[in-house]
Amino acid sequence: MMSKGIQKKQTERRKRPRKAKSSRPSKAAPKVETKSSKKPAVSSETEACYSCSKDLKGHERALFVEEEIGRIFCSEECIATYFTPEIDRLEKEYFKFLSPNDLSATEREKFSHLRWITLQEPDEVWRQKTLSGDYRYTLISEFNPTNKPIWCVCICLFLRGEPSFLYLAFPTKNAAMVNHYRRGERVEWVKPPAQPNRIAPNTQESAPATDGLADSWTDAETLRAEVNQFRREDDIPESEFPLYESCLEETLEAPDELWTIESEEEFRVYHFIRYYPEEQPGSWFVIVARETDDPEQLEILDSFPTKDSELVERFRHGRQELGEKDNTSPSRLVH
Repeated sequence: MMSKGIQKKQTERRKRPRKAKSSRPSKAAPKVETKSSKKPAVSSETEACYSCSKDLKGHERALFVEEEIGRIFCSEECIATYFTPEIDRLEKEYFKFLSPNDLSATEREKFSHLRWITLQEPDEVWRQKTLSGDYRYTLISEFNPTNKPIWCVCICLFLRGEPSFLYLAFPTKNAAMVNHYRRGERVEWVKPPAQPNRIAPNTQESAPATDGLADSWTDAETLRAEVNQFRREDDIPESEFPLYESCLEETLEAPDELWTIESEEEFRVYHFIRYYPEEQPGSWFVIVARETDDPEQLEILDSFPTKDSELVERFRHGRQELGEKDNTSPSRLVH
């Protein structure tokens, strides 16, 4: 038993994934590196921000989004400003080729989370050298949420083997549209080990959707994307999640199962699971949380109700602190 973990009440209670700000193709925040780390080769004549020309010579905070040219910037705002013309051009090209029979604006929003999965584990990676001298990468993944395939396309820069600045991302059911973006040479991508704080904090959260930045790529966003990938269509719809609001406190205070996972970082991750047999059929409430610097607080990464026993089973791993030890069936109930 681990009563201390259950008693941590002060939590961040954002229950649902953030929605896309518009039905336009998605754009994401840049990943940045500082001059104090090992940086791309930059000549002494280019020690100024590429956007505002601020002198950065001697400054510790200089931001990079690629290494072929070694452009440096003084802020995330300047990165967005510098790349806005190219973002606008790519967006116009997208709408030019967008078929009336493709996904609707509502459907594009529904599948917007697929961009995070594609950025982490693409099925295809295409590389094309631009006239400016850097490489443009196109990442493509195929998904089958229904009986028809849906693709997600992400166009971005790379920095040290990882996506850095995301120009454009969109889901589509049009195979011809996907083929249009297979440009340059197809390359094999071996993803480097994850590094902490690799994404710059979002400074444009309340800005218009055309500013070239979207919400930061966080562990919570990644987790929600993975959950949505495995969620069945006949499961509890997100529109009904508010009906299960009271389950959050109940599951934290009195879970049927509590699992702990030793993270690669210093903080543990916890899976709280509670079963509600009065529902017909029965339902579960799942909370994924992790420790913070404050020993009396947990940060909730995700929480959701579900009637899918197989989805719940995905969260039964690590060390079981509470609940029956010998239950292994996907349909097991813990009281």
